[in-house]
Amino acid sequence: MGNNGEIIQLSDGSIWEVKYAYEYMYEYQPNAAICPLSGKLIVKGKSIDVKLLSGGSTRPARAPSSPARVITVVYEKSGCDYFIAEGPQGFYLLEWYGGHPPSKGDLIVGEISGYGMKDVYYSNANSNGRVWVEDYLLSRDRVIEKYTEKCD
Repeated sequence: MGNNGEIIQLSDGSIWEVKYAYEYMYEYQPNAAICPLSGKLIVKGKSIDVKLLSGGSTRPARAPSSPARVITVVYEKSGCDYFIAEGPQGFYLLEWYGGHPPSKGDLIVGEISGYGMKDVYYSNANSNGRVWVEDYLLSRDRVIEKYTEKCD
């Protein structure tokens, strides 16, 4: 439900407590992402503050387990809604659709392992956003080629 003090267990076995939040988020076994760096739980584009109680790690040692991913914005250019991000398995061509505008170095957390519209969380900006995944898991040369087709 997203109420202060509520306990949430994720499929990885980690247990989290909602802290100082009252957000109606009623979902039965929703897809959720946790950003341990900022202590945020993200469900359907809404984020609330959480605290790790057991399991998991608050250190950013690696990207969260599937379906959530962490990628980094590596290129964005003023005047074009498309931008390039890099993840552990390749490059992403994304189109900004609202919320936090991407900047180089931003960490993006979300279910971005497929095509289409995605609600994401920019952990270092502590802000939500929405992107269209145009393509993903591309080589450096291929993502530059596709970006050039969209923005030049």
